[in-house]
Amino acid sequence: MSEIVKKELEECRKQVAFLEKGHQDILELIDRMERLIRFQDKIDITFNINQIWTLFLNDIKNLIDVDACALFLVDEETHDFILEEAAPEDRGAACRKEVDSQIECGMFAWVIQRRKPAVIPPQVFKEVKTVIMLPLSTIKRTLGVVLILTDINENFITRENIKLLTLLSRQCSLVMENTILYENLKKEQQSRMKAQAQIFQAEKLASIGRLTSGASHEILNPLNIITGHIQLIKMDTSLSRHAINYLDIMQKQSNRIAEIIKSLSIFFHNFKSEAAYFNINDLLESSILLAGCDFKFDHINIIKNFTENLPWVMGNQEDLAQVVLNLLSNARDAMPDGGTIYLSTRLSSENGNPESESDLIEVKIEDNGCGIREEDINRIFDPFFTTKEPVYGTGLGLSISYGIVNYHGGTIKVKSVLSKGSIFSIFLPADGKKN
Repeated sequence: MSEIVKKELEECRKQVAFLEKGHQDILELIDRMERLIRFQDKIDITFNINQIWTLFLNDIKNLIDVDACALFLVDEETHDFILEEAAPEDRGAACRKEVDSQIECGMFAWVIQRRKPAVIPPQVFKEVKTVIMLPLSTIKRTLGVVLILTDINENFITRENIKLLTLLSRQCSLVMENTILYENLKKEQQSRMKAQAQIFQAEKLASIGRLTSGASHEILNPLNIITGHIQLIKMDTSLSRHAINYLDIMQKQSNRIAEIIKSLSIFFHNFKSEAAYFNINDLLESSILLAGCDFKFDHINIIKNFTENLPWVMGNQEDLAQVVLNLLSNARDAMPDGGTIYLSTRLSSENGNPESESDLIEVKIEDNGCGIREEDINRIFDPFFTTKEPVYGTGLGLSISYGIVNYHGGTIKVKSVLSKGSIFSIFLPADGKKN
């Protein structure tokens, strides 16, 4: 075989090898792109940001060697970039410093405005070679940014790597946006349902008030006549002991009717108008003193945990003291064999999370009694609903308490587990005036 033929054959072999390698590279690229495209299919609408981040991070690691990686999301109110996740977790603080340094030098804003991944030199991480920033953006907005730290030299990060990371970040942005929209819609729906429940409860109490306003006079007048005649009959010395017992029962039930009508009148704008500034802790101390003797007799202990120097509350102390006494009385009734009541105060938001700048004061009354059945929780503030025997309660105590708290611009909430106890939380607007 001549030398020319050998050279041509060798050249053909090289071209075939080159084509085979190119074909294999194309197949690998297609496979990687298919894996990225399937990223969105892996995510269900019920996934949260943490679950999405876990899948996103795994796909990033399949594309490039990662030394550390962090997710920063935009706060919808402040528009700041908040550290949401970091891998490994102990590198989170350092990633925060790196982002802050990139913001100071202006590189961060440049990356966000371009809305494209960028390979940049590190400002804080001197031990790593390269920083990659992946903006998480959609057509409508910027959701956040992913900071990737890698030991790979900048010169060895190919255009293919960047394009694949771009595709992945766009897929992730769409998934995250859908998840955030879903969460926002769910919160709006919950807020709407909560507002509707409050309106329904308020209308229910208002209906009772209107009914009471029209009927109380018509009921009390004949009731007074009945009561007066009972007293006159009892003055007859010729009555037997048996007859007097019947009259006593009639007198007692008549008084009970009058008490119910009196209690119902509170729903028709019959709250006391006298309002003043007062310390909620002082009100609770007074209420404990009023209930103290009965509680000791019933083997019930009260453990207090009051936050000092709370802002004052504006309202009627007598009305709000009635609320506290009602709740303490219910807690006592839930523990017939004795137990413990935990009474605490603090600054709080309505959802129960402490906030340094909150304008609500929470009064929490917790017992370890019999608890409330789950099916009864939504009915306990309804007028005349009670789980007690009729002789022990009218079912108006919690309704009245709800009305008083609502009149003062507050809310009252309950959590309960059957056989373990109940927690009633009263949220009142703080005036802001300190002791």
